[in-house]
Amino acid sequence: MNTRIFLCAAFSLGVFACAGKSSDTANPSIASGPAAGESCAAYVGRSAPGVQCLTVDAGHCQCSLASAGPWPTQPTQPTQPTQPITSQPTQPTQPTQPKPAGGVKMAKLTFQGAPDYTTVQCVSGPCPTSASVMISVAGYPDVPIAGEAATVRFDIKAPNYRGATVDFRLTPGENTIPVALEPTGEVDMKKGSVAFDGAPQGTMVKCQGKRCPDAAQHPSSESMNFTLGETEEENKVIFSFSAPGYRTTINVYILKPGKNRVPVKMDVVNPDERAAGRN
Repeated sequence: MNTRIFLCAAFSLGVFACAGKSSDTANPSIASGPAAGESCAAYVGRSAPGVQCLTVDAGHCQCSLASAGPWPTQPTQPTQPTQPITSQPTQPTQPTQPKPAGGVKMAKLTFQGAPDYTTVQCVSGPCPTSASVMISVAGYPDVPIAGEAATVRFDIKAPNYRGATVDFRLTPGENTIPVALEPTGEVDMKKGSVAFDGAPQGTMVKCQGKRCPDAAQHPSSESMNFTLGETEEENKVIFSFSAPGYRTTINVYILKPGKNRVPVKMDVVNPDERAAGRN
């Protein structure tokens, strides 16, 4: 029997060193030890059939019986202890700085105390339109304000009142503008005149109704004078406006004593409609 320690223990799990001399002289291949360049695992497998080994290093191997099943491809290494993961302290977030307000904001206007048929025209400042606007019809357009405030100059007029030019400092949001126009004096309740605001250049106007002075066309730059009836129905007239490059517009208006100002809004005819009209 071979008395070499790695052969004596080869039938149980363990790690063996292939060094030292054997007292077994019956088998010279065993007694002589590993051949030159022969690994410990190869030597044990040659010396003890039925034993399988894995090389640990040049002089050591790990062996077991072949009937115990195959070895893993690499010997099991001791598991390193897991290092605890320490989280970094959370840095406090910086407060968000408010951004300064920018861009254009809108100012909404309410004209307080304006007489009937008052017209407002913007003449300086951030004007939304340069036309005279009858505020009793649809109010005045919102005014664009770039920044905190803006000063706007308005011409304010109304029939039977003296006109006024006023400056207002407007801010984004709601703005109330007081209107205090001075009456011109006594008004002949049987007389009325009409002027037309905002009509394109070259506009012609034609009046239809009992109170019209005639049925002819007149330049919109000229005023019309009327003799009034007793009721609103009697004082109702129809104005028809026509201008080159614009659609014909119809405006129904009830005449009032004194001066009347009628806003004119006409739509431009697009090129396709003009071409169709020439065919």
